[in-house]
Amino acid sequence: MRNNIIRGALLCILLLGFAIPGAALAGGGKKGCSNIGTWFGVAEFPPVEPQYVMPPPWSDTFLTGWSVTVTGKSNNMGTNHFEFPTFDPTLAILVPEGEPVPYPSAVRIGSMRGNWKRTGGNTFDYTFMGFAYDEFNIPVYIAKISGQVVLINNCQYQETTAVMEAFSFLPFIYPDPFVDDPDAVYQMGKFYGYRAKVDLP
Repeated sequence: MRNNIIRGALLCILLLGFAIPGAALAGGGKKGCSNIGTWFGVAEFPPVEPQYVMPPPWSDTFLTGWSVTVTGKSNNMGTNHFEFPTFDPTLAILVPEGEPVPYPSAVRIGSMRGNWKRTGGNTFDYTFMGFAYDEFNIPVYIAKISGQVVLINNCQYQETTAVMEAFSFLPFIYPDPFVDDPDAVYQMGKFYGYRAKVDLP
């Protein structure tokens, strides 16, 4: 009789142990789609003003020049590797017409790297950084870009917002983007990316 009581108590404890994680997972809601993969910037074709009038899918698209590879050991956080070789490093496109070009000596922006984390079912925050260089490969400024990502249309597209903080290199002054205030902040608007697939010919 005593053994039956002990076995029953152990069984209840065991079942309770299995039930609690399940309840916690159910209370946490759906995990949503994975952000992990490679994404290419896309826009509607032909281009319209403003360029992004409505979210995809569109009847026709073109690549805008940027790509990002998102990695992680889980679907909740990880790292990203961003490249935008066709972006104007002088940042002339980010200031109103007629205003001085912010960084006229910049000729290229290198690869940018950073981190991301899930904030909801299909939403993520990210930050990445990289250097802009002059023609002699001397750093001109550090670009720190942050924003939010929402996966849309069956998670085949990402809708991304971006804000750029610029930290200038000056004679005998080396910026620290982790603690310094930026020299300028630029609202970059909204962008769309398309998930790359394995697509054999």
